Amino acid sequence: MDEYVGSNKYRSTDRLETLVDGIFAIAMTLLVLNLAIPEITSPVSNLAIQNSLYHILPNFISLVVSFVLLALFWSIHHRIFNQIKIVNKHLLWINVIWLLFIVLVPFSASLTGKYGDFSISHIIFNLNMLGISFFLYLNWAYANQSDLLHENVDVTTIPKTKMVNLVFIFITLLALLLSFVIPSFSSLVYLLIFPLEYLIEG
Repeated sequence: MDEYVGSNKYRSTDRLETLVDGIFAIAMTLLVLNLAIPEITSPVSNLAIQNSLYHILPNFISLVVSFVLLALFWSIHHRIFNQIKIVNKHLLWINVIWLLFIVLVPFSASLTGKYGDFSISHIIFNLNMLGISFFLYLNWAYANQSDLLHENVDVTTIPKTKMVNLVFIFITLLALLLSFVIPSFSSLVYLLIFPLEYLIEG
């Protein structure tokens, strides 16, 4: 049951976190739908199966990249909400809009998997990532500014979390710019996310 805290302007974070977990589970599962078993029209052989699997390799790469990014976004959001004690309507809607970008990931990922040779598909995917990273940053910035954090939050983690989220925005912007130049390799920029995990945990 969702309990209001202090006044009807605030509520606990439980139901929002449950919604986030559910939507991430669905979005991450839907990614695999892009990996439909290919139909083989020629006589079935090891070579024919190998060739058909080669054709779905871009979809597989897109799935892996998108799955890892969603996992990282979920992990950062989880850490943020461990430090948030209550939610008001503004923070609620920031998260709802953020979740809108999350549910669009299977669509934008399927574009890069199917039409990876065209820049427009990578532009859409990276715009999707930019929306996610921006609202994740806004999530933390608003919660901090509006005194929604727990009183025992280590003050040194506040600027560090803000910086990590800003770096994530920079990475997505860099990937977006590369979409216009070398679209097929723009997603490689997201390898920079792994040092972020050490920065967050450090």
